[in-house]
Amino acid sequence: MLLIDNFIKDKKLLSTFKSDETWMNFPSLNWWDGWWKTSPRNIMELVIQLAWEKYAHFENEVAGFEYWCNVGGPNSSLGWHVDKDIKYYVENKKHIMPSAGHIYYVESKDVEGGYLEISNLPNSVKPNIEKIEKIQPIENRLIMFNPSYPHRVTKIISGKRRAFLANVWVKKPYTFEKAENVSNTNEYNEVFWPNKFKYYE
Repeated sequence: MLLIDNFIKDKKLLSTFKSDETWMNFPSLNWWDGWWKTSPRNIMELVIQLAWEKYAHFENEVAGFEYWCNVGGPNSSLGWHVDKDIKYYVENKKHIMPSAGHIYYVESKDVEGGYLEISNLPNSVKPNIEKIEKIQPIENRLIMFNPSYPHRVTKIISGKRRAFLANVWVKKPYTFEKAENVSNTNEYNEVFWPNKFKYYE
């Protein structure tokens, strides 16, 4: 696991990334082939490149990135889970998991609770609560870890927590067979996203 605080140094980039307008109509799940094939088409893909080009070296070795956003408020939480190819799991009840992933805290406003907890045991083993990583959701904090290990978000008591997440895939997930921008509530059909090509300058 790698944890970097104050990850985005560019104040204009940080301000734009935090803006509610940036996230308007953002689809549930999104796909990008990576900067070595396609230049970033939006600010989300730019942030993915900033993170992974600096801290990993797998250009041309992976298929690309899945990315999405989670927003949590009071009383919200997320139970123990592993990241996986959602469509394949729904249809086959089998896990295909990414090789790496990140969580970036875009916004953490007056948040009490909402901790990321990561098990140090593989998916088949029940998490040992005494041996988990527990990470506070601090704004502009980047966490890179293995999302095939069980992880969860504890209950948010108060405040707002917006996280931007991306996973690295060796093979493009079945989730994106029909389109690069999809909703996981409508059989993974294409979703119109007006900001798809709105690039940060």
